[in-house]
Amino acid sequence: MKFYPAYLDLRDRPCLVIGGGPVAQRKALSLLTAGADVTIVSPRLTPRLHDLARSGKITHHKKDFDEKDLSGRVLVIAATDSPEVNTRAARACRKKGILVNAATPPEESTFIVPSVVEQGDLLIAVSTSGASPALSKKIRKELEARYGPEYEQFLGKLAAVRKRVQDEVKDARKRERIFQAIAHSDAIELLRMGKAREAEARMLEISGLSRCGGTSKRD
Repeated sequence: MKFYPAYLDLRDRPCLVIGGGPVAQRKALSLLTAGADVTIVSPRLTPRLHDLARSGKITHHKKDFDEKDLSGRVLVIAATDSPEVNTRAARACRKKGILVNAATPPEESTFIVPSVVEQGDLLIAVSTSGASPALSKKIRKELEARYGPEYEQFLGKLAAVRKRVQDEVKDARKRERIFQAIAHSDAIELLRMGKAREAEARMLEISGLSRCGGTSKRD
């Protein structure tokens, strides 16, 4: 099966996790990280999920799943230890046009969750379309070694530089040349060596911006 790759904006969107065990916990935490409004339906919760519910970070309905729990949801994770319950939930979601991921059996899902490498705003997703999760994990580890925390620093600094370039450089083609030059510069390597100030100076030099604001005289 071929899947359509997409990144979803789930900020403040109502999402449901069915189940309260370790798999459900992992899924719920990833949804929370994405800013989703998370509700869990399960008679029992892991200690971590219990703490999240008690602190109000998630909503918990202490009960077995019922199709009425799907009302208003944009995305559902079926992660109970019962394939039968997961299947029933997934099929109900499909009928209602709700995105659903079933931990077991996975073939009932309308989307799969890839292995992810995350460094700040850098998000790299790896999927084998369900053929080999082990290979996805192997590739993810290789990417983690290749794309380290320096990329988070780089993107953080680039966001500030990019805004100034967009505000101060009126020529669109010149802006594109600047962004290409920064991406291919040694700024990332400088950050990898712990030279944050030098990296920022290099990015400003390439963009033609001064450190204190305003463009330099260099065209």
